[in-house]
Amino acid sequence: MHFSHELQALLIACLQETEMTRPVDRSSSAAEVGPYGDFAEIVTRYWKSYGGLKELGRSPFLHAAVVLATLAAPSWSSSGWSTVAVSVLPNLLGFGVSGYAIWIGWGDPEFRRRLAQLEMGPGVSAYAQVSATFAHFALMQVLALLWALMFSSLDYVVAPVSAIGTTLQFFGLRIDAFASLRPAGAAIGFFLFVYAILVAFEATLALFRLATWLQREPPAQ
Repeated sequence: MHFSHELQALLIACLQETEMTRPVDRSSSAAEVGPYGDFAEIVTRYWKSYGGLKELGRSPFLHAAVVLATLAAPSWSSSGWSTVAVSVLPNLLGFGVSGYAIWIGWGDPEFRRRLAQLEMGPGVSAYAQVSATFAHFALMQVLALLWALMFSSLDYVVAPVSAIGTTLQFFGLRIDAFASLRPAGAAIGFFLFVYAILVAFEATLALFRLATWLQREPPAQ
């Protein structure tokens, strides 16, 4: 997986997006909130720009993922789906990062400035909204990939004398607790896998929406 250049472009793009949409005095804010506070703050900004639970709940891609995961129940009831997910998602993640880099470089500075000034909601610009769509795309890829990795890693029988087995017994849990949770874990993991693929279509449509905005822009004098 060769993502070094794409990840560098993504980091630079995030910095550019921050500078364009929200000027911030960084002299003391980073030291005050710390790394966890800064992480929570940027996630909050992403979630607000994306639209929150309201936007997620009415997303046709989310609904389609639920339907497809339900129809494909025989696939996720076996452990083979996690192998497919681990082989597919890294390439899809690279596509998302590259697409975000293209989005950052699209148009001239004046066009990007107008997008940053175009309000799509309370305190959310068109520039931030499209950026949040790509951030959502990347986060879903990472979440689905981590879930598939953990699902395949925990596919073993816990021995009663092992550290995990002793810990489970100490808290009064059954030795086969992991095995009993596998069906639910497989269903959630396969749903995330399908949703992560469908969100790629959402990110593509976001780029097309950007093209329509660019088409409506008057020609430079």
